[in-house]
Amino acid sequence: MCFSSQASFIAGAALVAFSGFTIREAFQKGVRFLPLASFPFFFGVQQMSEGFLWVSINSSYSSPSAAAALVFLFFAYLFWPTWVPLSASLIEVDRRRQQIFQAICGIGVGLGMFLYLPVLFSPESLNIGIAKHSIQYENSQLYPKEATKNIARLFYALVICIPLVGSSDKGLRGFGFLIVVSVVVGFFFASHAFTSIWCFVAAVLSVYIYCVLHFRYPDTHQLVGRAEG
Repeated sequence: MCFSSQASFIAGAALVAFSGFTIREAFQKGVRFLPLASFPFFFGVQQMSEGFLWVSINSSYSSPSAAAALVFLFFAYLFWPTWVPLSASLIEVDRRRQQIFQAICGIGVGLGMFLYLPVLFSPESLNIGIAKHSIQYENSQLYPKEATKNIARLFYALVICIPLVGSSDKGLRGFGFLIVVSVVVGFFFASHAFTSIWCFVAAVLSVYIYCVLHFRYPDTHQLVGRAEG
C-alpha cells in the first residue's frame, strides 16, 4: 500500500478482524457464500505482507524482502484472478452465467500462472522500489514495453470485473462497479504503482461484501422456519 508500513499493517489487521463479520454471515447464509465472504480476510493478509515489505525497504541493513513481495504478488497475480470468478460462480443462480464465470475462472488460473510463475522461479527479475510514496513492482523481462504492461492490466481487469458486474445479484454488481471505478482511477492516476495502490483500494472496498451478504440474502435458518410455517 502507499505511504508506509504502519498504514499497511493497520489496514491489514482491520480487514482480518472485519472478516469475522463477513464469514459469520456466510455460515448463516450457506457455505457457497464463504469464498466471497473471505475477501476481507485475504485482502488483509495481502496488505500485511506488503507491510513487511515496507519494513525491509525502509531498513538500511537489508534489501527488499523477496518473501514478502512473493506473498503479496501471489495474491495480486494468481489468487484474485482465480478467486473472484470462482466466488461469483458459486453464488450465481443463473446457470448460463455460472458456466461463463467458471470459464473465466479457468482463464484466471492460466493468467495467474503466466504472471506469477516467472516471478516465483526468478525473483531476481523483479525490481522493487518506491515511486511517489508507493511500492512499485517492475518486471522488465515480462513486460519489455509499456504497451505490453497495459494490455496485461486490461486483460487482468476483465477477468476480475466481468464476473462481478455480470452477476445476476444486484449487490455483487454494485461491488463490481466500485471495482471498475477503482481500476479506471488506478490506471489513469496511479499507473506508476498500479499493483500496490489498486490492491489497497480493492481491499478497502471489500468491506462492501458485508452489505451484499447481510442485506441481500436471508439466513438459511430463517428460510427453514418459513418453510415449516
